[in-house]
Amino acid sequence: MQMQCPCCGEQFPFEAGLADADGKRLAGLMAGLEPKLGRAVLNYLRLFSPPKRGLRMTKAIRLVEELLALVESGQVQRDARTTDSKPATPRLWAAGIEQMIITRERLQLPLENHNYLRAVVYGIASDPAQASLVAPSKPSRAAGPTALEVMQEEFGRIEADLRLGLIDEEEAERRRAKARG
Repeated sequence: MQMQCPCCGEQFPFEAGLADADGKRLAGLMAGLEPKLGRAVLNYLRLFSPPKRGLRMTKAIRLVEELLALVESGQVQRDARTTDSKPATPRLWAAGIEQMIITRERLQLPLENHNYLRAVVYGIASDPAQASLVAPSKPSRAAGPTALEVMQEEFGRIEADLRLGLIDEEEAERRRAKARG
């Protein structure tokens, strides 16, 4: 079965993505994530990708393992130097990643670690109003993607097109502005 890359449009056999041990390991890590967090993590990994080449599979695995350890702890600390922590659900982590994706122009890329994400999630967890917005009111599987998810995916496409040289920086900025509304 042939698959099409959502970023570049290139065709490749499905098995190729899982051919080596690292690909299988990353797929296993991603499979264990809640769907909303999994989508967010895929976009989050783009923030670590060097501008001239792709993200190495081994680095992607390390980043996802580190992130999983943070999520599975059930809490977030602003940074490693403090002991002050707040409860943090996987939804809070996904919301933190989504915030970073939306404001990616302000970030110094590529990211080197999860420190900024920890600070963002800590900020959301510290603000009861923001935390309540992230908490699920009731599950709605039938609903389509949220506006935030659509915007996040559009920003990912724009960045991929820019990286591949399909568009220039001016066109990318025009598309970003259009996506923001």
